[in-house]
Amino acid sequence: MGESRSVLDPEVIRRCEEIGCADIVVGIPSFRNADTIAHVVQAAAAGMVKYFPGLRPVIVNSDGGSTDDTVDVVLQTPVPPEVEKIVTPYKGLPGKGSAFNAIFEIASRLRTRICIVVDSDLRSITPEWIRLLGEPVHTSSYGFVAPYYIRHKYDGTITNNLAYPLTQALYGRRIRQPIGGDFGFTGSLALLYSHMDVWQSDIAKFGIDIWMTTTALTEGFRVCQSAMGVKIHNVKDPGSDLASMFTQVTSTLFYLMGMHDVKWMGVKGSTATRIFGDVRYEEPATMEINVENLMDHFEVGYADYRELWERVLEAANMMEVAFAAQGRKEEDFSFPEKLWAKIVYDYAVAYNFDCDVSRPALVRSMVPLYCARTADTAIRTRNMTSMEAEQLVQRQAEEFEWLKPYLVEKWLKAKAQANEAPQGFLPVSS
Repeated sequence: MGESRSVLDPEVIRRCEEIGCADIVVGIPSFRNADTIAHVVQAAAAGMVKYFPGLRPVIVNSDGGSTDDTVDVVLQTPVPPEVEKIVTPYKGLPGKGSAFNAIFEIASRLRTRICIVVDSDLRSITPEWIRLLGEPVHTSSYGFVAPYYIRHKYDGTITNNLAYPLTQALYGRRIRQPIGGDFGFTGSLALLYSHMDVWQSDIAKFGIDIWMTTTALTEGFRVCQSAMGVKIHNVKDPGSDLASMFTQVTSTLFYLMGMHDVKWMGVKGSTATRIFGDVRYEEPATMEINVENLMDHFEVGYADYRELWERVLEAANMMEVAFAAQGRKEEDFSFPEKLWAKIVYDYAVAYNFDCDVSRPALVRSMVPLYCARTADTAIRTRNMTSMEAEQLVQRQAEEFEWLKPYLVEKWLKAKAQANEAPQGFLPVSS
């Protein structure tokens, strides 16, 4: 790897040269995670030593300039003597993707065979997680391992309503947590990731997870899932905390659709993706969702974005949105999965072919519609267990799949009118 392209400080490069090579690397991105990261470091180190004996293990912490004690905690957390640590600041746009970019480069410099990344706010990680994410790469020739968690019905709303169903419909693979945050992959895939020039876009932020999953699929790597049990982390309320994450994930999904339309256009149906480990169901700890806040977001969005929605959405879909906006009470409110799937497809086409609309503004205008869909799901699943609510998630994914001909027809028509392929604009938000 040429020094000119490096995103690492010279002392980190020297540290890599000192270590020489590693068989297994666990990367942990961080930003102000002093209260949780010690547990993650200890679990990662214990997992590497216990389940991959004889392999040379390295932990990499890629930190985004934490102003708390995150870096000191990583350095001071005791690990077995055979486990090396590298702590590095990351460069570029602030975000998880930039942190991963530094991890990818370090893994490549160390000629790593197995690379694992885990979030720094995990409260449920155990040494077993490292086995589950690393073993399919080590012993079964898988190139990419996605996590398969049990999550509360109100956790992972962007996954449930967008990333999972769209990935299934486009690329024909059922990967339940394509933006799960914790992944295993080969060193060759880490090298491929590090050489892709996407780090000035939303992929440098929260777009990174879906970009990693999609790239593994489109580049032909063997993909599987591992059963990780219940995920316990610092959860966010969809109505108040997830707007920036939603816009970054959505921009990346739409950008990738433009990049890979030749690959997904001919995919019909979907197939299951192998799950390693035992899927043991247990009801996750309860969490609340503010439905009234979600409906308020939709109501305000209808006033703010109505003209733009009328431009982007097919007339029949806009009529349904207008009808939904009249449902002021929860018992009257409906925003069904079929409508939502068509809205996502309308927006995907507009993102790639309507050059008169600012892409960041376009994706931001989707947030109230996402809030409406999330509110509908929350209302309908209120008295369900998380396992029962999972049936609605699957129905949503099937709706995306069934409506794919709607997308293909609309996409081809827009592409013909544009007289050229999508321009491959990077998904930059403002």
